[in-house]
Amino acid sequence: MPNLTVDGRAVSVRPGGTVLEACRAGGAAVPTLCQLDGVSPGGSCRLCLVEVEGLPRPLPACSTRAWEGMEIATSSEALRRHRHNVVELLFAGGHHVCAFCPASGRCELQALARDLGVDHVTYGGTRPFLSLDASRPRFALDPGRCVLCTRCVRVCAEVEGARTLGVSGRGWRSRIAADGGGRWGDSTSCTDCGKCVAACPTGALFEKAVAAQGLAHPEPQELRGSAAVPVPGASGPRLRVATLWLGGCSGCHMSLLDLDERLLDLAGRMDLVYSPLVDAKEFPEAVDLCLVEGAVASEDHLSLLRRARERSRVLVSLGDCAVVGNVTAMRDPVGGAETILRRAFGEGAGPAGPRDPTLPRLLERVRPVHQAVEVDLFLPGCPPSADLIHAALSSLLAGRAPDLAGRYRFG
Repeated sequence: MPNLTVDGRAVSVRPGGTVLEACRAGGAAVPTLCQLDGVSPGGSCRLCLVEVEGLPRPLPACSTRAWEGMEIATSSEALRRHRHNVVELLFAGGHHVCAFCPASGRCELQALARDLGVDHVTYGGTRPFLSLDASRPRFALDPGRCVLCTRCVRVCAEVEGARTLGVSGRGWRSRIAADGGGRWGDSTSCTDCGKCVAACPTGALFEKAVAAQGLAHPEPQELRGSAAVPVPGASGPRLRVATLWLGGCSGCHMSLLDLDERLLDLAGRMDLVYSPLVDAKEFPEAVDLCLVEGAVASEDHLSLLRRARERSRVLVSLGDCAVVGNVTAMRDPVGGAETILRRAFGEGAGPAGPRDPTLPRLLERVRPVHQAVEVDLFLPGCPPSADLIHAALSSLLAGRAPDLAGRYRFG
């Protein structure tokens, strides 16, 4: 029975046990995504990397056998930064619109983003748009939400024994395929057992009947976000607050109004100087705090946002459209502005604007707010809850950086 140390704590594991088992025995919270108890290790997501004394590079805990005398570190700054980057890249490499995902609220990738503090995505997406395969009577496969963890492949082969699913292609062309390719509905080996759906950590595989019932949102957890938000100093006895509504549905502003009587308490500490909720024509100077809902989808949005950034001390991305593009950015994978304008206005319309010159000129690509200007605080959600908004506003209006310790979520 190997004896080793995990973060300085002595532990023992069974003969042939993995480093991940040792970490769990030692109480270390090592994140995983491709790992699934009961099937062979995948080792593909690289989230469970740990440092071993004497070795030049980290090892995957899920697929590394423990040996006598190992000294393991699980939570160094380098490992935390690595895990943050992995989750951010997984979001950037797919089409994760949490607001429309049947797994929202129980998605392991979503939970990892919350736990690791990934509240926005800085990388540009590189994976092409992949169409949904809903050809199976009970189940559907959305490759845009797939993180290629291969849990479904291993469960299908090792638990069900059908060996229906596999990985087709290489690099960014890789995707889950049934019977080597073709539609899932044409598969003759699939038993419709649903084990692959149960094993999926995201919304890539889902049951149609469950998805059609809508999303079941769990009770909100604690707030988490950036602890480095600059704290505004009041320009007078009350703070000057503004809100913007760019490319979105106004749902985040509705969440703001859902504060109900709590708005009365906040009103005593702020003046709402610009917002869709008040009659103000021009974005004013010397704004202490600006909340921005929606993605940057037009030249008008970009101009207003830049003006707001120049005149605001603290700028907050409010909601998933502002944070990651979300539903507003769904036009990009299907052809961008030109395709959308032609569909709406017919031939002759292009990205410079439709035939009607009074309508706004669309940008060729929708951008989240932080890709256009610097953002100080991210509040994801579709929409963010009233409780989340109240907690952040209360801290900012009191002159404190929000202590966001675990409650935001995408979708």
